[in-house]
Amino acid sequence: MAFNTILLWLHVFTGAGWFGAVMLFALVVGPTIGDFSPATSGEVVVKMLPKYLRFIVILTLSTPILGLVTLLASSNGDFSVFSPNTSFGAYMSAGAILSLISWVVVFAVVYPTGRKIVRITEEFVKNQAPQPPGLPRLAMRLKISSGIGLALLIVILVCMVAAAS
Repeated sequence: MAFNTILLWLHVFTGAGWFGAVMLFALVVGPTIGDFSPATSGEVVVKMLPKYLRFIVILTLSTPILGLVTLLASSNGDFSVFSPNTSFGAYMSAGAILSLISWVVVFAVVYPTGRKIVRITEEFVKNQAPQPPGLPRLAMRLKISSGIGLALLIVILVCMVAAAS
C-alpha cells in the first residue's frame, strides 16, 4: 500500500510540474519574450531555453510512465478495471491516449523546435548579426505547440480527476 501511495504522489508531482511548466511557457514566457530587445531575448533564450527543454523532457517522460506503473501496481493483477466499458477505464484510457499525443507534440515539435531556436540564437548572439529571418516562424511554432500541449494537458487533467471521482 505504501508503495502505491509513493508512486501516486510521484505521478501527481511530476504531472503538476509538467502542467505548470507548459502553462508558464504558453501563457507567460512565450508571449513575453518577443517584447524584449533582440539582445535581451537572445540572452534569455540561450541561457534559459536549454534548461527548460531538459525539464520538460524529464517531466514528459516520467509523468505518463509513473501513471502507468501506478495503475498497474494498484490493479493487483485485475486488468478488467481498465476496461473502457467502465467510467474509470474510459477516462484512464482517454488520458493515456492523450498523454501519447502529448509525447508526440513534445518530442516531434516542441523539443526539436526549441533546440533549433537555441542553435540559431547562439550564432546570432555570438556573431552579433541581425536576427535570422526564420527565427520568428520557429518562435511561433513553439508558441502554438505549447498552446496545443497545454490544451491536451488540461483535458488529461479533467480525465484523471473524473476517473478518480
